[in-house]
Amino acid sequence: MSRLAQDPGIAAQMAAFGAEWRPAERMSAHTSLGVGGPADLVRIHDPQRLPDLMEQFQRRGIPWRVLGGGTNLLVVDEGLPDVLLHLAHSSAQHGGLAFAGNQVEVPASANLGSTVTECAKRNLGGLEGLIGVPGSVGGALRMNAGAYGTQIGDVVRALTVYRGSIGKIETLRNEKVRFEYRHTSFAPDDILLSVRLQLPDRPYAEIVERVKQCNQKRRSSQPVNEKSAGCIFKNPPGLSAGKMIDELGLKGTSVGGAVISERHANFIVNRHQATASDILKLMDLIRERVLKAFGVQLEEEVIVWRQ
Repeated sequence: MSRLAQDPGIAAQMAAFGAEWRPAERMSAHTSLGVGGPADLVRIHDPQRLPDLMEQFQRRGIPWRVLGGGTNLLVVDEGLPDVLLHLAHSSAQHGGLAFAGNQVEVPASANLGSTVTECAKRNLGGLEGLIGVPGSVGGALRMNAGAYGTQIGDVVRALTVYRGSIGKIETLRNEKVRFEYRHTSFAPDDILLSVRLQLPDRPYAEIVERVKQCNQKRRSSQPVNEKSAGCIFKNPPGLSAGKMIDELGLKGTSVGGAVISERHANFIVNRHQATASDILKLMDLIRERVLKAFGVQLEEEVIVWRQ
């Protein structure tokens, strides 16, 4: 239970800030890996009220984290004492996307795949490689998600962000943010609210064909029908984490219900009601074996939330 949950009037207080209080949510229901213990969740329905809400959190000394789509996230079995902030999906037409020529304003809560599709309908391309990347646009921005030669940071022009350091919402031009391989310069207390993308004109038929090609590659090489969090480890410079794990013959290796995918060695799947502990132990095994064989220290790509 978070400190905020100890206040009997908290639900009404959150509603006054345009938010919804949901105590002791099981994170296994909010992550693509299907693991994780309880945490108190606050769904944000009015992002413009965030400065007021966050002022209350700061005044009470309430620790918090931002929960996106949960597709690149591993939460420990014990759960979390932090309050999790979750931006509610927009109920507006087209998921809240606003188009103006080659630019589109996208809520951070929008689904990444749906965003690619909506843009394609208007002959706006450049995002085809991201069509099968699960999760929210905000999560994709936070880690500069990419696939098949596409990185979302390449098409960002501006971002609207709640900046915890100043307690205000600001609009940042793209040059104010560093987008690197699976990393950005956002501060831990920055909350991404929306992004403006600049996309190239591209015929719809051409976009659809490229999307089909990417989906075929993904289905042939990734365990798309099993519970996973995508690639578990980042590729070291000039190397492939999956290739090293594969060369060690670790495909199919399991700890409890967690299994290294036979289809892609850098994927761990929850095949038999795995726990977060199972997955973490399997990650440690992979790291130890790769370090011993190749002298390479693998860095996590999946985000691990511990107490």
